[in-house]
Amino acid sequence: MASTFRLSISFLTLLLFSLWVVEAHTSRKLISIKENEGQDISHLLKDGEFDDPSLYMYFTPNDLKLGTKLLIYFYKNDLQKLPPLLTRQQADLIPFTKSKLDFLLDHFSITKDSPQGKAIKETLGHCDAKDIEGEHKFCGTSLESLIDLVKETMGYNVDLKVMTTRVMVTAQNSISYALHNYTFVEAPKELVGIKMLGCHRMLYPYAVYYCHGHKGGSRVFEVNLVTDDGRQRVVGPAVCHMDTSTWDADHVAFKVLKMEPRSAPVCHFFPLDNIVWVTK
Repeated sequence: MASTFRLSISFLTLLLFSLWVVEAHTSRKLISIKENEGQDISHLLKDGEFDDPSLYMYFTPNDLKLGTKLLIYFYKNDLQKLPPLLTRQQADLIPFTKSKLDFLLDHFSITKDSPQGKAIKETLGHCDAKDIEGEHKFCGTSLESLIDLVKETMGYNVDLKVMTTRVMVTAQNSISYALHNYTFVEAPKELVGIKMLGCHRMLYPYAVYYCHGHKGGSRVFEVNLVTDDGRQRVVGPAVCHMDTSTWDADHVAFKVLKMEPRSAPVCHFFPLDNIVWVTK
């Protein structure tokens, strides 16, 4: 098992470096505001639906079956606009807490009321917040801290697998990171009897991952989806949170799915730059 875990860590290192651009730790860039390739999505939407394509990642357990068609947005950031990946030594020199917000805004030369300033405040708020009942969470501010916290949460002697969302096209086509109708071309495969930890990249001047998992009540699936024109295939993880009773009543998923807050399970796909850890 130890050799398998070392292999997973080596893979993660390569994965993160493929997702991040490594720059000097003095960089002042935030992850860019999402662009949808200038895509006109009005023809894809019905009256009353959201015009922000990034919200099209949620669905319900009833959708998890062969032949279901969903409107989904799989987004990948421009590598040239990503914030830098810091080493633990670099990250430990910079405070990472909401109580130091004014210092951090000054350090990164960002004004409090700017979109970037608000994003920093929101990220620190997520990372400083106490765990909700039944959830464990942490924020990794460097590759080393991310790996250590994953091991601490999942177990030091468990066999781990790293999962990410992958987009594939045939040789003559280019990948389109845009809003598309996708259909399940295989029945989703549930990973039974496993622990799961999802790590989401946050808006911050350097790479920060917010990782969280539920101590029970979440189901993980491997999915295989294809666009209407058959040119693009997406494979990767999806998760269903079966108990949403402790979620924020204003969570956007309830609005997107048009459901009573905290009343039913919520499922979602993962953006391409997210990482999902599962025990084998």
